[in-house]
Amino acid sequence: MRGAGQEGKEERFHFDDFFEEDFFHWDSQTVQHIDSPKIQEIVNGFSTPHLFVRLKQKVKNRTMPFVYCGRLEYFEYEAGTAKPVHIVYRSIDFDDATENLDLLEIYGWKPSDAGKTAKTKISKKGTISEERKKKFSKPNKTERQGLVTSRVGQGYYRQQIIEKWGGRCPISGVDTLPILIASHIVRWSDSNDEEKLDVENGILLSPLFDSLFDSLFDKHLISFADDGSILVSTNPYRITKENIDRLNLPTNVRIQVTDGMLTYLRRHRERFYTLESQTGV
Repeated sequence: MRGAGQEGKEERFHFDDFFEEDFFHWDSQTVQHIDSPKIQEIVNGFSTPHLFVRLKQKVKNRTMPFVYCGRLEYFEYEAGTAKPVHIVYRSIDFDDATENLDLLEIYGWKPSDAGKTAKTKISKKGTISEERKKKFSKPNKTERQGLVTSRVGQGYYRQQIIEKWGGRCPISGVDTLPILIASHIVRWSDSNDEEKLDVENGILLSPLFDSLFDSLFDKHLISFADDGSILVSTNPYRITKENIDRLNLPTNVRIQVTDGMLTYLRRHRERFYTLESQTGV
């Protein structure tokens, strides 16, 4: 990963250079500290770094191009670091709605992907900049129908869901990011403003399972236990086993459940069991 587009920056891979939300962590050259002239130009806003990144230098002996990631704005530096100094920028042009696979891969890359651990003590995980929030536009009435808000470019929420689930549908394993859909556990209409954008209330699904999820999960015909195993309705008044089979619903699914998801899953199961006990519905 190249540094922040500074002239003369050596092309070496830094394990402390990575995106975290719409912030970018960066290690300077090994001769620089916070008072170095070039660093002070950035700190004081006299120059604007432009970020170019490539995750791999070569693939099958082919030199890979750098991907332009936009402009950076100085945010803070890690006190006590020097030669290199560790700087955190805000990514001015961070694009929550991008369908560029290369850019999505860069946004999601972490040092752990290369078996390394970042040395920085600064964490921006879960921190949403005010500028990023301003770009979020609430869905209109039509878009809200059927839990579609996260499917029409729900900005940073979708990006957080992608990061939470590692860019992969937990049911199918599909990891083609542009087609993956951020869905809610407790549906949009039943969530308050905070819950609508709570990453713990989200699940990343492939289009096939999003369709089943929308049809079955939202109608409480399936649910998930605390251990992530799927629960399927056995109430023939609601749906027959034959129709469950016709839908090719995998009944041995087990998704990974975090502590923050438990409250949402339990709310969903409460409704699931209430409807299961009813007849003639």
